[in-house]
Amino acid sequence: MSGRVVVARRGVQRDCCSACFTFEELESAMDTLHTPENVYMELDSAGQLTCRGGCARAAVRATLAASLPAAQLLLEVVNGNLRLRVVNEAPPHAELTLWFDETTLAILDMPFLTLRNITGNKKSYSCHECGAVFDNPNPVKVHLFLKCGEYNAVLFWRKLLKLLRKSSATWDRVSPGVDIKTWALPPGPAELETIAAAWGRAREGHICVYCGKMYSRKYGLKIHIRTHTGYKPLRCRHCARAFADPSNLNKHVRLHAASSRTRTRVYNPS
Repeated sequence: MSGRVVVARRGVQRDCCSACFTFEELESAMDTLHTPENVYMELDSAGQLTCRGGCARAAVRATLAASLPAAQLLLEVVNGNLRLRVVNEAPPHAELTLWFDETTLAILDMPFLTLRNITGNKKSYSCHECGAVFDNPNPVKVHLFLKCGEYNAVLFWRKLLKLLRKSSATWDRVSPGVDIKTWALPPGPAELETIAAAWGRAREGHICVYCGKMYSRKYGLKIHIRTHTGYKPLRCRHCARAFADPSNLNKHVRLHAASSRTRTRVYNPS
Protein backbone atom coordinates (compact mmCIF):
# COMPACT_ATOMS: atom_id res chain seq x y z
CA MET A 1 0.00 0.00 0.00
CA SER A 2 1.12 3.56 -0.67
CA GLY A 3 0.80 4.71 2.95
CA ARG A 4 -1.98 7.16 2.08
CA VAL A 5 -5.00 4.94 1.43
CA VAL A 6 -7.96 3.43 3.26
CA VAL A 7 -7.79 -0.34 3.80
CA ALA A 8 -10.23 -3.00 5.02
CA ARG A 9 -8.42 -4.58 7.94
CA ARG A 10 -10.51 -7.77 8.12
CA GLY A 11 -12.80 -7.26 5.15
CA VAL A 12 -16.12 -5.41 5.08
CA GLN A 13 -19.61 -6.48 4.07
CA ARG A 14 -22.03 -4.71 1.73
CA ASP A 15 -24.48 -2.23 3.32
CA CYS A 16 -22.47 -1.81 6.53
CA CYS A 17 -22.43 1.85 7.63
CA SER A 18 -20.36 4.05 9.87
CA ALA A 19 -21.75 6.20 12.64
CA CYS A 20 -22.68 9.69 11.44
CA PHE A 21 -20.07 12.44 11.65
CA THR A 22 -20.36 16.21 11.33
CA PHE A 23 -19.08 18.74 8.81
CA GLU A 24 -16.77 20.02 11.56
CA GLU A 25 -15.26 16.55 11.97
CA LEU A 26 -14.73 16.37 8.22
CA GLU A 27 -12.97 19.74 8.22
CA SER A 28 -10.77 18.67 11.12
CA ALA A 29 -9.88 15.44 9.32
CA MET A 30 -8.54 17.46 6.38
CA ASP A 31 -5.54 18.31 8.55
CA THR A 32 -4.39 14.68 8.22
CA LEU A 33 -4.35 14.63 4.40
CA HIS A 34 -0.58 15.01 4.16
CA THR A 35 0.19 12.38 6.81
CA PRO A 36 1.79 9.30 5.14
CA GLU A 37 -0.22 6.68 7.00
CA ASN A 38 -2.84 4.16 5.91
CA VAL A 39 -6.27 4.22 7.55
CA TYR A 40 -7.55 0.76 8.49
CA MET A 41 -11.31 0.25 8.66
CA GLU A 42 -13.10 -2.64 10.32
CA LEU A 43 -16.46 -3.52 11.87
CA ASP A 44 -17.02 -2.97 15.57
CA SER A 45 -19.03 -5.28 17.84
CA ALA A 46 -22.26 -3.60 16.68
CA GLY A 47 -21.43 -4.18 12.99
CA GLN A 48 -20.62 -0.52 12.27
CA LEU A 49 -17.67 0.70 10.25
CA THR A 50 -15.01 2.21 12.43
CA CYS A 51 -11.38 3.29 12.29
CA ARG A 52 -8.78 4.96 14.48
CA GLY A 53 -9.23 8.71 14.38
CA GLY A 54 -12.85 8.57 13.22
CA CYS A 55 -14.56 7.80 9.93
CA ALA A 56 -14.32 11.42 8.75
CA ARG A 57 -10.59 10.76 8.53
CA ALA A 58 -11.23 7.74 6.32
CA ALA A 59 -13.55 9.75 4.07
CA VAL A 60 -11.05 12.49 3.21
CA ARG A 61 -8.10 10.10 2.84
CA ALA A 62 -9.80 7.51 0.63
CA THR A 63 -8.84 7.40 -3.03
CA LEU A 64 -11.69 8.61 -5.22
CA ALA A 65 -13.12 5.71 -7.23
CA ALA A 66 -12.52 5.73 -10.99
CA SER A 67 -16.20 4.89 -11.56
CA LEU A 68 -19.25 4.15 -9.45
CA PRO A 69 -19.04 0.34 -9.89
CA ALA A 70 -15.40 0.50 -8.70
CA ALA A 71 -16.29 2.22 -5.40
CA GLN A 72 -16.42 0.29 -2.14
CA LEU A 73 -17.60 3.24 -0.05
CA LEU A 74 -20.22 5.93 -0.61
CA LEU A 75 -20.29 9.19 1.34
CA GLU A 76 -23.92 9.98 2.21
CA VAL A 77 -25.76 12.95 3.72
CA VAL A 78 -28.03 11.70 6.52
CA ASN A 79 -30.17 14.15 8.50
CA GLY A 80 -27.68 16.98 8.12
CA ASN A 81 -24.64 14.83 8.97
CA LEU A 82 -22.43 12.48 6.98
CA ARG A 83 -21.69 8.76 7.00
CA LEU A 84 -19.91 6.09 4.99
CA ARG A 85 -21.72 3.05 3.56
CA VAL A 86 -20.19 -0.06 2.00
CA VAL A 87 -21.62 -0.67 -1.50
CA ASN A 88 -19.19 -3.35 -2.66
CA GLU A 89 -17.92 -6.06 -0.33
CA ALA A 90 -14.14 -6.00 0.10
CA PRO A 91 -11.79 -8.78 1.31
CA PRO A 92 -9.18 -8.29 4.05
CA HIS A 93 -6.41 -5.81 3.21
CA ALA A 94 -8.20 -4.50 0.10
CA GLU A 95 -8.13 -0.77 -0.60
CA LEU A 96 -11.49 0.96 -0.08
CA THR A 97 -12.15 3.63 -2.72
CA LEU A 98 -14.76 6.35 -2.27
CA TRP A 99 -17.54 7.99 -4.25
CA PHE A 100 -20.78 9.81 -3.36
CA ASP A 101 -24.44 8.81 -3.26
CA GLU A 102 -26.95 10.43 -5.63
CA THR A 103 -28.24 12.94 -3.04
CA THR A 104 -24.72 14.12 -2.22
CA LEU A 105 -23.82 14.37 -5.92
CA ALA A 106 -26.90 16.55 -6.44
CA ILE A 107 -25.98 18.82 -3.52
CA LEU A 108 -22.45 19.19 -4.92
CA ASP A 109 -23.81 19.76 -8.44
CA MET A 110 -21.23 17.23 -9.58
CA PRO A 111 -21.02 17.42 -13.41
CA PHE A 112 -23.00 14.80 -15.31
CA LEU A 113 -21.23 13.32 -18.34
CA THR A 114 -22.93 13.22 -21.73
CA LEU A 115 -22.03 11.75 -25.12
CA ARG A 116 -19.72 14.69 -25.86
CA ASN A 117 -17.45 13.50 -23.03
CA ILE A 118 -17.07 9.97 -24.43
CA THR A 119 -14.28 9.54 -26.97
CA GLY A 120 -11.98 6.92 -28.45
CA ASN A 121 -14.62 4.33 -29.35
CA LYS A 122 -16.14 4.62 -25.85
CA LYS A 123 -12.80 3.77 -24.17
CA SER A 124 -11.79 7.20 -22.91
CA TYR A 125 -13.40 10.36 -21.54
CA SER A 126 -12.63 13.97 -22.34
CA CYS A 127 -13.33 17.36 -20.83
CA HIS A 128 -15.54 19.43 -23.14
CA GLU A 129 -14.07 22.62 -21.66
CA CYS A 130 -10.33 22.07 -22.10
CA GLY A 131 -9.97 18.79 -23.98
CA ALA A 132 -8.13 16.88 -21.21
CA VAL A 133 -8.51 13.10 -21.66
CA PHE A 134 -9.02 10.50 -18.92
CA ASP A 135 -9.32 6.72 -18.85
CA ASN A 136 -12.34 6.67 -16.51
CA PRO A 137 -15.49 8.77 -16.01
CA ASN A 138 -15.17 9.96 -12.41
CA PRO A 139 -11.82 11.75 -12.89
CA VAL A 140 -13.49 13.81 -15.64
CA LYS A 141 -16.31 14.76 -13.25
CA VAL A 142 -13.82 15.79 -10.57
CA HIS A 143 -11.80 17.72 -13.17
CA LEU A 144 -14.94 19.65 -14.21
CA PHE A 145 -15.98 20.07 -10.56
CA LEU A 146 -12.62 21.82 -9.98
CA LYS A 147 -13.14 24.03 -13.06
CA CYS A 148 -10.48 22.22 -15.08
CA GLY A 149 -7.94 22.65 -12.31
CA GLU A 150 -5.37 19.99 -11.43
CA TYR A 151 -6.67 17.63 -8.76
CA ASN A 152 -5.65 18.60 -5.26
CA ALA A 153 -7.23 16.75 -2.33
CA VAL A 154 -7.26 19.79 -0.04
CA LEU A 155 -8.91 22.03 -2.64
CA PHE A 156 -11.40 19.28 -3.56
CA TRP A 157 -12.53 18.64 0.02
CA ARG A 158 -12.56 22.35 0.86
CA LYS A 159 -14.96 23.04 -2.02
CA LEU A 160 -17.06 19.97 -1.17
CA LEU A 161 -17.39 21.07 2.44
CA LYS A 162 -18.35 24.61 1.43
CA LEU A 163 -21.18 23.30 -0.78
CA LEU A 164 -22.42 20.90 1.89
CA ARG A 165 -22.56 23.69 4.44
CA LYS A 166 -24.36 25.99 2.04
CA SER A 167 -26.94 23.28 1.41
CA SER A 168 -27.28 22.66 5.14
CA ALA A 169 -28.06 26.35 5.70
CA THR A 170 -30.90 25.97 3.17
CA TRP A 171 -32.26 22.99 5.09
CA ASP A 172 -32.30 25.07 8.26
CA ARG A 173 -34.69 27.53 6.58
CA VAL A 174 -37.26 24.89 5.66
CA SER A 175 -40.61 25.65 7.29
CA PRO A 176 -41.60 23.54 10.32
CA GLY A 177 -43.62 20.48 9.37
CA VAL A 178 -41.94 20.02 5.97
CA ASP A 179 -40.35 16.58 5.60
CA ILE A 180 -36.75 17.34 4.65
CA LYS A 181 -36.32 13.80 3.31
CA THR A 182 -38.70 14.57 0.47
CA TRP A 183 -37.82 18.23 -0.03
CA ALA A 184 -35.75 19.17 -3.09
CA LEU A 185 -34.26 15.70 -3.46
CA PRO A 186 -32.95 14.41 -6.81
CA PRO A 187 -34.85 11.74 -8.75
CA GLY A 188 -35.04 8.27 -7.26
CA PRO A 189 -33.32 5.27 -8.91
CA ALA A 190 -36.38 4.35 -11.00
CA GLU A 191 -36.62 7.90 -12.39
CA LEU A 192 -32.84 8.04 -12.94
CA GLU A 193 -33.05 4.80 -14.91
CA THR A 194 -35.74 6.27 -17.18
CA ILE A 195 -33.85 9.55 -17.68
CA ALA A 196 -30.48 7.88 -18.34
CA ALA A 197 -32.03 5.41 -20.79
CA ALA A 198 -33.70 8.26 -22.70
CA TRP A 199 -30.52 10.36 -22.81
CA GLY A 200 -28.47 7.37 -23.97
CA ARG A 201 -30.34 6.92 -27.25
CA ALA A 202 -27.96 7.40 -30.17
CA ARG A 203 -27.71 6.53 -33.86
CA GLU A 204 -25.34 3.62 -33.09
CA GLY A 205 -27.58 2.14 -30.37
CA HIS A 206 -28.07 2.88 -26.68
CA ILE A 207 -25.16 4.33 -24.69
CA CYS A 208 -24.72 4.45 -20.92
CA VAL A 209 -24.28 8.09 -19.91
CA TYR A 210 -22.41 6.97 -16.79
CA CYS A 211 -19.62 4.92 -18.41
CA GLY A 212 -20.14 4.94 -22.20
CA LYS A 213 -20.87 1.23 -22.66
CA MET A 214 -22.93 0.53 -25.78
CA TYR A 215 -26.04 -1.69 -26.04
CA SER A 216 -28.03 -2.69 -29.09
CA ARG A 217 -31.31 -2.69 -27.14
CA LYS A 218 -32.74 -0.16 -24.72
CA TYR A 219 -33.70 -2.98 -22.34
CA GLY A 220 -30.06 -4.06 -22.02
CA LEU A 221 -29.05 -0.49 -21.25
CA LYS A 222 -31.74 -0.14 -18.55
CA ILE A 223 -30.52 -3.29 -16.79
CA HIS A 224 -26.92 -2.04 -17.02
CA ILE A 225 -27.84 1.38 -15.59
CA ARG A 226 -28.89 -0.39 -12.39
CA THR A 227 -25.23 -1.27 -11.76
CA HIS A 228 -24.61 2.47 -11.44
CA THR A 229 -27.75 3.48 -9.50
CA GLY A 230 -28.04 0.40 -7.29
CA TYR A 231 -31.73 0.06 -8.22
CA LYS A 232 -33.02 -3.47 -7.46
CA PRO A 233 -36.76 -3.61 -8.13
CA LEU A 234 -37.00 -7.42 -8.49
CA ARG A 235 -37.48 -9.70 -5.47
CA CYS A 236 -37.31 -13.44 -4.94
CA ARG A 237 -40.73 -14.82 -4.00
CA HIS A 238 -39.09 -17.33 -1.66
CA CYS A 239 -36.72 -15.17 0.41
CA ALA A 240 -37.39 -11.56 -0.74
CA ARG A 241 -33.76 -11.02 -1.81
CA ALA A 242 -33.52 -8.04 -4.18
CA PHE A 243 -32.13 -8.20 -7.72
CA ALA A 244 -31.51 -5.74 -10.54
CA ASP A 245 -31.19 -8.26 -13.37
CA PRO A 246 -34.06 -10.68 -14.18
CA SER A 247 -31.60 -13.35 -15.34
CA ASN A 248 -29.83 -13.30 -11.97
CA LEU A 249 -33.19 -13.55 -10.22
CA ASN A 250 -34.14 -16.56 -12.34
CA LYS A 251 -30.85 -18.30 -11.53
CA HIS A 252 -31.43 -17.61 -7.85
CA VAL A 253 -34.98 -19.00 -7.97
CA ARG A 254 -33.67 -22.17 -9.63
CA LEU A 255 -31.32 -22.63 -6.66
CA HIS A 256 -34.35 -22.59 -4.36
CA ALA A 257 -36.02 -25.19 -6.57
CA ALA A 258 -32.91 -27.41 -6.58
CA SER A 259 -32.63 -27.14 -2.81
CA SER A 260 -36.28 -28.12 -2.46
CA ARG A 261 -35.79 -31.22 -4.65
CA THR A 262 -32.76 -32.22 -2.57
CA ARG A 263 -34.76 -32.01 0.65
CA THR A 264 -37.54 -34.09 -0.95
CA ARG A 265 -35.08 -36.84 -1.83
CA VAL A 266 -33.71 -36.83 1.70
CA TYR A 267 -37.11 -37.14 3.35
CA ASN A 268 -38.63 -39.41 0.69
CA PRO A 269 -35.97 -42.00 -0.13
CA SER A 270 -38.35 -43.96 -2.33
